[in-house]
Amino acid sequence: MAITNAMKFWVLSGLMAVAGLVEATEFLPVDEAFQLTVERQGGDLVLHWDIADHYYLYRDQHRIRPQNGAELGPVQLSPGVVEKYDPTFDQQMAVYYDRMNAVYAVLTDQGEIDVVYQGCADAGLCYPPQTRRFDLNGVALSSPEPGFGGFSSVAEPSLIDLSNPPSPDSTLSSVTLAGALLFALLGGMILNLMPCVFPVLSLKALQLAQHPGDSNQHAIAHGWVYTAGVVVSFILVAVALLTLRSFGTWVGWGFQLQSPAFVAALVALFFVLALAMSGIVEIGGRWMGVGQDLTTQPGLSGSFFTGVLATLVATPCTAPFMGAAIGYALSQPASLSVLIFALMGLGMALPILVLTYLPALGRWLPKPGAWMQTFRQLMAFPLFATVLWLLWVLVELTDPSVIMSAGFGLLLLALVLWSGQWVARWQGMARWISRGVRLIVAVWGLVWVFAAPPSDELWQPYDAAQLERYRANGDAVFIDVTAAWCITCKANERVALSGERFEQLVERTGVRLMRADWTRPTPAVDALIEGFGRNGVPLYALYPADSGAPTLLPQILTPSLVAEAFESL
Repeated sequence: MAITNAMKFWVLSGLMAVAGLVEATEFLPVDEAFQLTVERQGGDLVLHWDIADHYYLYRDQHRIRPQNGAELGPVQLSPGVVEKYDPTFDQQMAVYYDRMNAVYAVLTDQGEIDVVYQGCADAGLCYPPQTRRFDLNGVALSSPEPGFGGFSSVAEPSLIDLSNPPSPDSTLSSVTLAGALLFALLGGMILNLMPCVFPVLSLKALQLAQHPGDSNQHAIAHGWVYTAGVVVSFILVAVALLTLRSFGTWVGWGFQLQSPAFVAALVALFFVLALAMSGIVEIGGRWMGVGQDLTTQPGLSGSFFTGVLATLVATPCTAPFMGAAIGYALSQPASLSVLIFALMGLGMALPILVLTYLPALGRWLPKPGAWMQTFRQLMAFPLFATVLWLLWVLVELTDPSVIMSAGFGLLLLALVLWSGQWVARWQGMARWISRGVRLIVAVWGLVWVFAAPPSDELWQPYDAAQLERYRANGDAVFIDVTAAWCITCKANERVALSGERFEQLVERTGVRLMRADWTRPTPAVDALIEGFGRNGVPLYALYPADSGAPTLLPQILTPSLVAEAFESL
């Protein structure tokens, strides 16, 4: 009983001690950082921004949206643009410091315009895109927002300053602290019904409820440890979110899904969980906690990490009421923010925790039997659906070719997990060798899941006229004739025609690279393939610099073979 009481005290009373770890950094309100004025000068509309020190505006994030019949001519931007590497877009961006002007010719005398712009601070903060509305005489059509020194946004929200909570007149005034806490609790409870979470927790709840013979105090202790795992995980998410915001990165709930590596990790996790639930592979209960009784775990660690797992699989999901609670939390001081996130975690853990106090519930449930195995297999399908959705997210974050990498990696992981069921019967040295091989294959599979698709920056689309110009200039040219459905092509592209070694080879030899895509019927590519007497892909042609006849490379490439061919020119 002492353990249970300690867990209750830690979960319900000790959370506020963590809240003091996060402090927000102060940045200028958006309309003080970028002071916009609009003025009509004859037939032109002149937009001028005074930019605060250590802040900058993106040149290419500025645009005008005409409204109600307004028409404007092309924009003329002021000189003084600076090229700056920007971590938000992970590339060189054209930006303005100190001031920025944009001049538009007014083609009509009626209507309004929405001025859209976006800027950042050198310290790392990037504001959301801002929208301000004006008529064609430069008169602002939106009211100043108190305390922000400028006009309120028409469409996109302004940055919330974490160190200065909004006044009662703000858009969040309809949500009180009590309401936010209630929404957090309800949102966390509903999160258990989301497709990501329900399959895991439903099986855990059934197993817990169907063992009424176990010690009630023992079950309660496990319930509180599980709750601690969930709540601690939610606190860590809150601390990470607030810490990133304090360093100037604007993030919200689900920000981790903007990371291809994190999404790829979730793809692998959900895939393994789905395989286990479907019965294709068997995974130890201490790793998953799926279909195993909490009270039979070796100690309390199994219950704690089951809570961590439940939170991890919940990260792609958002339940009703969560949006209002999170929005309110992120507008408050860090201590209140962490408290609201912790209560959200408590709400998610509450059904399992309550179940530990109701051992008699097992009498109302069906007797254990074959139906539980069927139910477990049925719960695999929502997880497989989640894998498909996450793969789509991964494609949106990276490149369609990532499907090949992720799919092959998942295939290898499945092979390793399946082989473990019969390899376990081996003895002695054979078992250790098999474990080593399985580890190598598993690591290889994870590398394929996480690997970035080959870059196409070095390649240009095949064009017969451009090929002739290159040859006339004395350039060597390498043509890769490929197709999206050609497995050998994609393997060669990843193994031998991409990566740092290949890029250095191209830079050293000066070979021009062209890629002919035969995914769909293309007359030019058809003629190219037919001209070499071939009937399909892959096809690799290397044209020397002396206008000599091209050389065909083998259909299976290696880095050394490509290097030898390029350097022999």
